[in-house]
Amino acid sequence: MKLKKFFVVMLVVAFVLTSVIGVVTGFGASSSKLPYVKLTWYVIGTPQKDWDLINQKVNEYIKPKLNAEIKMTMFDWGEYNDKLQTKIAAGEPFDICFTAIWTNNYRTNVAKGAFLPLNKPGNDLLSKYAPKTKKLLGDDFINGASINGILYAIPANKEKAHNWGFIVRMDLVKKYKLDDMFKKVKKLEDLEPYLKVIKQKEPGIYPLGAYAGESPRFLLDWDKVVDDDVPVSLYPNNNSTKIVNELEQPNTKALFKTVRKYYLAGYIRKDASSVTDWMSDLKAGKVFVMPQSLKPGKDAEMSISTGYQWKQIDITPPVMSTRECIGSMQAINAKSKNPERALMFLELFNTDKYLNNLVNFGIEGQHYVFKDKAKGIIAPGPKAKDYSPGLGWMFGNQFINYIYENEDPNKWKNFEEYNKKALPLLSLGFNFDDSKVKTQVAACKSVWKQYIPMLETGSVDPDKYIPEAIEKFKRAGVDIIIKEAQKQYDDFLKKTGRKK
Repeated sequence: MKLKKFFVVMLVVAFVLTSVIGVVTGFGASSSKLPYVKLTWYVIGTPQKDWDLINQKVNEYIKPKLNAEIKMTMFDWGEYNDKLQTKIAAGEPFDICFTAIWTNNYRTNVAKGAFLPLNKPGNDLLSKYAPKTKKLLGDDFINGASINGILYAIPANKEKAHNWGFIVRMDLVKKYKLDDMFKKVKKLEDLEPYLKVIKQKEPGIYPLGAYAGESPRFLLDWDKVVDDDVPVSLYPNNNSTKIVNELEQPNTKALFKTVRKYYLAGYIRKDASSVTDWMSDLKAGKVFVMPQSLKPGKDAEMSISTGYQWKQIDITPPVMSTRECIGSMQAINAKSKNPERALMFLELFNTDKYLNNLVNFGIEGQHYVFKDKAKGIIAPGPKAKDYSPGLGWMFGNQFINYIYENEDPNKWKNFEEYNKKALPLLSLGFNFDDSKVKTQVAACKSVWKQYIPMLETGSVDPDKYIPEAIEKFKRAGVDIIIKEAQKQYDDFLKKTGRKK
């Protein structure tokens, strides 16, 4: 009799636990116990013709699982940052948004209290509502994206390193027999003879894509200590722990002089300093070679998203930096009315292969077709031009993405090997606290807007404008920022035991 009672008790306990877990995760039949909610999600990219159709399909899929629907909105590259900053400043209670170090700034928003803390002691929402995502990312990546030990956004599970180089239009390479450039180009200066050919033979094409915020400047690969638009950096090779003003360094001046030379030669678009939508030029076939952040298979991804075949030239060695941890993230708005459900959606998105690929590639038979369903290999479908965002690096867990037939079938294995061979920077996981220098940071950002777009596109003479910019940055307080950053970084190195 006692044994029978024991089994009854255990069955009740099991039922209760199952119900609790079901409500926590929100998946499956238990979603009916959750009140219906409507979520909002803001992302960056080139708006797609069939975006609303995909949104409809997403809602058809998630409603039975989460008893929720989501309004997905994509803002173009050039307007996303301003749109999100306006919404955050107005206190709009949206739910999820894309954030990074380079747009809708993660650190700045955390300092403002704009994002919800996800793993606060005593209220670990990540463990409750997104345990599988937490496991996927691992402690190192989560720690690298945390600020003062707290995570405020979920990093995309993708390559965990980066390097810089060029992508080159292969139809033009073949047309003018320029194949030797893949052996000879080791630095920016080596491009010159090839740019000259394109300038002479293809008057409607910009030989070198160099735009404000997407330029050869990135070949210097500075390890940014503050934000992308503040010139406070470390050299990316672990040789020094000294934080510097990158504009005062000889390699910066040398690069800007080369870019200026190319601009005067007519290799760069004349209004490049004011252009924000550089992707439109690539899709319109107006660019021959373009500097890019690289990884295994980046050229194939760009070929799919632009409609032109590209091949990459790796210039800098791969490194693993804090930038990778906070370079592509989804945050939950601190003003969200349904933060738990928003996190449940992100958990489903990161772990459900159908949902993830629906957002990334669209509808089977329309936007893509399977070439090998078992291996997840696809090709563009008849309506691919209406939905091809090419944003797998932004949309969650890339390791469950389909692979296009022109990509290496070992793409995800290559990613893992790439991550392993990358140099982990001493600064990995260091996140600068700018609370003591907010005024100086804001002032430096204004100076950056005034000078860097012109310098990085070659639009002005660096011999004149670099000294002028340095002086303006000093007046804005860049040296005060460097001093505070160095103090914090020294403390970080000591605490982590990484001091050289």
